[in-house]
Amino acid sequence: MRARRLLWIPLLAVLVALGFFLLRPKPEENQATAFQVVEATRGDLRVTVSGYGWLSPWETLEVRPEITGTLVWLAEEGQEVQEGEVVARLDPTPFARALAEAEAEVRRQEANLENARLQGQSALASLTASVKSAEIAYANAKQDLETARRNLEATRIVYEAGGTSRQDLLAAEAAYAAAERALENAEAALAAQRKALNLREAQLQKELEALQEALRQAQLTLASAREDLEAVEVKAPFSGVVLSQEASLGAQVSPETALLTLGDLSAFRLVLQVDETEIGKVQVGQKVAVTLDGLPGETLEGEVVAKSPEAELVNNIPVFEVTVRLPADPRLRPGMSADGEIVVQEAKNVILLPKGAVRRGPRGASVTVLRPDGSTETVPVRLGLEDSTRGAVLEGLQEGDQVVLPQGTGGSRGTGSPGSARPGPTTPIPFGPPPGR
Repeated sequence: MRARRLLWIPLLAVLVALGFFLLRPKPEENQATAFQVVEATRGDLRVTVSGYGWLSPWETLEVRPEITGTLVWLAEEGQEVQEGEVVARLDPTPFARALAEAEAEVRRQEANLENARLQGQSALASLTASVKSAEIAYANAKQDLETARRNLEATRIVYEAGGTSRQDLLAAEAAYAAAERALENAEAALAAQRKALNLREAQLQKELEALQEALRQAQLTLASAREDLEAVEVKAPFSGVVLSQEASLGAQVSPETALLTLGDLSAFRLVLQVDETEIGKVQVGQKVAVTLDGLPGETLEGEVVAKSPEAELVNNIPVFEVTVRLPADPRLRPGMSADGEIVVQEAKNVILLPKGAVRRGPRGASVTVLRPDGSTETVPVRLGLEDSTRGAVLEGLQEGDQVVLPQGTGGSRGTGSPGSARPGPTTPIPFGPPPGR
């Protein structure tokens, strides 16, 4: 009997182990399927076009002199100047001498004009007096002729009546004829005097006009000499910085000679190179987020002011140039490298999700939302603007909703940044009610 009991013990142990194996719960029935979630957050979304370039002054200008002369002083490279400030100077000696000569010539021409005017007035006064005398002589001759006529008529009447001799009649006729000749002579003399006066007036007018023109030319020369003397100081046409010196001291310079290059730093120009596949999205007036290696951690805002109508080849790749205007900043320097993100579309204060969290189908887009009790629900959503990783949800979700990532999406699609959709817990969360229920 004892031997039989001992044989049952191993057999019983085998039966217990077999029963435990057959009756134990299956692992897939107890372990919930794992998944990952992300939280719907609120923020801004931008679609941008990227470019790279270098800063330059908003305007550069080669400053040139207005006159020809010897350069004796030039502003230093890197010197900041204000509009109207002297940036170069020519030797003033020859221009000062030319000014003195021009002033002397003006004085001489003024004297010539005054002398001619005085002499002409004297001559005209004399001729005017002669005309008046001739007018008096003419008036007297007319009076004498009238007297001779009346005397001749009276003598004829008396002669016909037999009261006087023929000799008296002949004498009266001779006196009348002499009075006629005297009137003719007086008239001719008056005409001659008047002609002489008119001629002298015309001559004097021409003389004065010629002298006035000579004076005007001398005055123009004087004004030009003054301008030339002022122009020995070359002034900045706008406020900026001297980028480079182009001429040497002691050199003969002219209006064709560049003295220095001046840069206008009231704003900066950034020319970005944009790929041909992106240029169609770029429009004048769009904002640009600019970052520079020289200002780490800072973003400046610029504006698109122009884009090239034609591409150029860079390393055999067609690119377009986009000109961005940046406001003045004392920390900026010409030649700094910069990256630009042109904001071609923007959505502000919207619900954001990783694009991988959204399912798209014939009936539209939807997401799977994890409810507080651990259940899930498929929710239709209306999508808005998207970038390469995220999308804006216009309808269907609230800020803070937990959205289940579709299987196979993985946590990488949930990677975000502040203000974007952020990944939820990477620890698997089971389906079914939360523990403890």
